[in-house]
Amino acid sequence: MSTPALYRRAVRRETHSPRSTLAITIAIILALVLAWLGTESVLAAIGQPALLVAPKDIVTAVLTAATAPAPLLVAIGAVAAIIGLVLIVLSLAPARQGRRGSIADRTAAVVDDRVIAQSLARVASYAGDIDPSQVSVSVGARSARVDVTPTSGRRVDQREIQQAVDAEVASYDYRPALRAKVRVSSKGMVA
Repeated sequence: MSTPALYRRAVRRETHSPRSTLAITIAIILALVLAWLGTESVLAAIGQPALLVAPKDIVTAVLTAATAPAPLLVAIGAVAAIIGLVLIVLSLAPARQGRRGSIADRTAAVVDDRVIAQSLARVASYAGDIDPSQVSVSVGARSARVDVTPTSGRRVDQREIQQAVDAEVASYDYRPALRAKVRVSSKGMVA
């Protein structure tokens, strides 16, 4: 495997969540259900009373399900379809962690979104000449929102902050790339 392909694989592995938690949870649920069915079968075979439902009663209920009222069958089908749809969506949806990757010739780097948020907050506070505690940044999958609360009685140039934040974001070589939006609050803060 070539080095760039290895770096891409390593970055993808660090920026996406594994599906193992979901798979383990489903496996545990299935193991519990099968253990319960096995226990019920053994109890029925040795002539003991069932813990919850006898296997014979389960088979009879399944075979006579067609004679059940239609609304009950529709409700059971809808619940089964929703559970199936949720599992399909969870298995196919990208499980992105709050990280971004960058690959250069001989290096690969993974940066947490919180580090990017702190960097953008610092740049916005310098550009707006305000305290860093007056800047709040949230980083999403493809965008960063910078909320600035100015000091009461002082004006803040939103365009200047936007340019500084855009320049900072443009200097990043992370995938997926970010777009930044600066919002200045109409209410001030007492410093």
